[in-house]
Amino acid sequence: MTKPSGIWPVGLALLLCCTIGELCRAQESNIERRLKGEPKPVESHSEPDATLPKERKPPSRPRLAHPSSKRVIPATDPTPTPPTGETPPKPIDILVAVNVTQAAISIGEEEVGIARCDQPLKLRLSPGVVRISATSDNYLPFSQEVQIAPDTKRLEIALDYDIEALFARYENPRTTNLVTAEEWEALVDTANRHIESGDLRVEYRALELLGQGMLALRVGDTASALSRLLGATRLFPTSAVANYALGQAYLAANQPAEAIPAFQRSMAANPVLAMAHYGLGVALLRRGQAREAVPSLERAEALGYAPPDLPVQLARALVAQRSYGAAIERLRPLMLSPSVDVLITLGDAYAGQKKADAAREAYETALQRDPASPLPPARLGEMLFRAKKYQEALPYLQQALDLDPNGQLVDVGALRAMLQKTVDKKKK
Repeated sequence: MTKPSGIWPVGLALLLCCTIGELCRAQESNIERRLKGEPKPVESHSEPDATLPKERKPPSRPRLAHPSSKRVIPATDPTPTPPTGETPPKPIDILVAVNVTQAAISIGEEEVGIARCDQPLKLRLSPGVVRISATSDNYLPFSQEVQIAPDTKRLEIALDYDIEALFARYENPRTTNLVTAEEWEALVDTANRHIESGDLRVEYRALELLGQGMLALRVGDTASALSRLLGATRLFPTSAVANYALGQAYLAANQPAEAIPAFQRSMAANPVLAMAHYGLGVALLRRGQAREAVPSLERAEALGYAPPDLPVQLARALVAQRSYGAAIERLRPLMLSPSVDVLITLGDAYAGQKKADAAREAYETALQRDPASPLPPARLGEMLFRAKKYQEALPYLQQALDLDPNGQLVDVGALRAMLQKTVDKKKK
């Protein structure tokens, strides 16, 4: 008798063989179809069971752009590029002009020549951007990139004056008198160019007024000088140079009382400004304050300021203090070629020593040197009047009044009083 349990393994084996055979035939048919180019039959898909895990799909390959249908010309295609007809720009002749006496011109790092205000430098440059530089004594260096166009004919270079260097020279006792009118003009030119370009800084307006005032003072236009220098000091009330220049203008206008505070403000801004001490001493002396004038004049001398008339001013102050011998000693080094001021001061010292002949000789020599000055005839007339030589004093007194009727240099009131007494004596 056969046991029932032996049938189950045999059936299972037969089922597996049938399934494997069907799978092989299906796989074989799919391969044949692909070889023959036949499409794969569409299989019906049933809804997946939610309870079963989903199979992961492999990532899709990126799609490539469809190749262009245009024919690509290979790099070795012998088709030549059509000519443009353009040639490299040729160098052109350019004149480089400057606003200074002369300046060294450089292109890049190479110095190429000297340009002068009256003779521009001729260069040959190619169109494009170049760096051009210019240097000149007492001016700030210039360096700038410039576009050279094919139609460029001339380049104008404007250098700024070194204002700080000018002030340093002007305040130096050894170089004050060496500052020229051309340098003040350069200062005005620099200020004007900045103002015209729209630079509204007050410094440039003050510098313009200062330069114009100094130029006016040099040519004797005291009214114009006072107007401009007052404007400069209003803009910069603590400027040592501007206040000193204003004091000089007041002295030139014979207003020593107004000059004194201007010089004092200058000294407050720069206590070692020698020329301010000198100006203060002169102003005090003209105001009749000889005792106060001497220390200021001696301080200027100690600081190294030595204008030609410093010994004369000191001698006048000493005469006013009745130090006649000291005054003559101050004047002695100037006696080889005495000026009119030296001769008049020397006559005053001799007159103070009661040396009438020596005093008269000094006054008469001064009158011969400068017949247009009212000072020598005024001194002669006064000395002769005090010596009761009225007849000799009369023409000198009259000459002094004729030369200075408004009393700019002489005391017309005292001279008229002496003249009237002389006339009255003559009538008697």
